[in-house]
Amino acid sequence: MLEMAIEKITLRDRFDHLRAVAPRLALVALAAMVSYLIARYLVGHPQPFFAPISAVLVMGVTAGRTVKRALQLAFGVALGIAVADLMVRYTGVGAWQLGLVIFIVMCVVVFAGGDQLAVNQAAASGVLVAILAIPADPHGFSRLIDILVGAGVALLFTLVLFPLNPSRLAKNALNPALEEIADALRKIADALESGSSTQADRAVDAARDLEHDVAPLRAAAAVSDETSRMAVARRGQLGTVDRYAYAVEQVTRVQVSVVSLARGASAALRRGSTVPPTVIAGLRDLADAASHVAASVTDENERGIARVAALRAATAASSALDHTRNLAVSIVVGQVRMIANDLLRASGMSLEQAREALHSKSGGDDDAVTLPQQHAHDPQGLHDEIEAARPSRPS
Repeated sequence: MLEMAIEKITLRDRFDHLRAVAPRLALVALAAMVSYLIARYLVGHPQPFFAPISAVLVMGVTAGRTVKRALQLAFGVALGIAVADLMVRYTGVGAWQLGLVIFIVMCVVVFAGGDQLAVNQAAASGVLVAILAIPADPHGFSRLIDILVGAGVALLFTLVLFPLNPSRLAKNALNPALEEIADALRKIADALESGSSTQADRAVDAARDLEHDVAPLRAAAAVSDETSRMAVARRGQLGTVDRYAYAVEQVTRVQVSVVSLARGASAALRRGSTVPPTVIAGLRDLADAASHVAASVTDENERGIARVAALRAATAASSALDHTRNLAVSIVVGQVRMIANDLLRASGMSLEQAREALHSKSGGDDDAVTLPQQHAHDPQGLHDEIEAARPSRPS
């Protein structure tokens, strides 16, 4: 599988990827160089070994993660160096000393509240000290100061001089997530249209894959929000980032809900239930809505397209209940309406606006769809209320 994956990556793809990450790599190298110069010529350490290392570590972790994580890493490395330095002074260097240093360093960092990454980096720093026995200054503070210099330069680069673009970060995370949601919804529609249980199983697998994207999507939203608030140069993006954060909160719920929808559709097929064509049409409209939601955060035209498609999906699916009271079909319809509600809110509607729009009679006519004109949302109320239409998820 690994060989097949490697073969699919063309030389052009590799160059494109390198071109995309090269600016960030250049910043990491620049931060390491600046850290070395500060520690060497301003602080006066003849061999500031750990200053550039700390800059590279913290700079790499800060990219795509919260500043809290970067500070925790810097703390872990500094603590690891300090403990290892103290122990080497009294125990010397050797095999048993190395094992003891690693054990004590990791215990100290865990006790101080460090996560797995901080523990690992602290242990690695301790290994460097215990094996290389790099001479310290007479007062024993040079390594610790070097680490603080490197971490400080990395945070200065990340938060002040060259901060990430938080809006782009959130958008780049939201776009592929919504495209995968749209793809999963189309697979569910195809399975229902063909009546194939095999296709339904594949749709369930595709929907389950969405659950793996929930944590990365939330992490990207957290980093985007933190960067927009802490980086002075990005304060102007606060409003946009808040809208992306609100959209991400809804989309993560959609990711989980699509799994329930896929299971419900599969159950309906296995029971021999006939799913009306309007439900299938509603699923395709739901996929179209998902495809436009990411752009709807900043584009008013895309916002309108996404909302109309979501409402059309809910209307089409609900009309099936005029012809059948089959429980399996009713569950699918309920899931479609619930996902439509979440997508409406992801486009910027508040909970009340989405409910009002869903309960408005559209008659399937796009021109008759009632859309609140004001782009409103209430992030504080995200967890206050769960939609009454949300069906229970099967275990």
